[in-house]
Amino acid sequence: MTQVIGSSLFPISFVVVVLVHLSLSLIYSGDLCKVEMAGHKVAHATLKGPSVVKELVIGLALGLAAGGLWKMHHWNEQRKTRAFYDLLERGEISVVHPEE
Repeated sequence: MTQVIGSSLFPISFVVVVLVHLSLSLIYSGDLCKVEMAGHKVAHATLKGPSVVKELVIGLALGLAAGGLWKMHHWNEQRKTRAFYDLLERGEISVVHPEE
């Protein structure tokens, strides 16, 4: 569903999506959404926004865990490299192919 405007195509569906989104955000953010229904009143959990402290603690914990795993990998690679050069220095291994 497109309409030619000048020399370019302008999607009308994009405008419809934006208008629907704006209208829904206005309806659900204001007092327009209050509907009284018959029946018992049930206590529903209210949705709260994100907790900054909780987000910081979770981010810090995940960052430290990922950093610790990376450091363990790095130390393991250093140990392998150090062991290789120690063996090379002692003459137990060689990087030169022996001639036959």
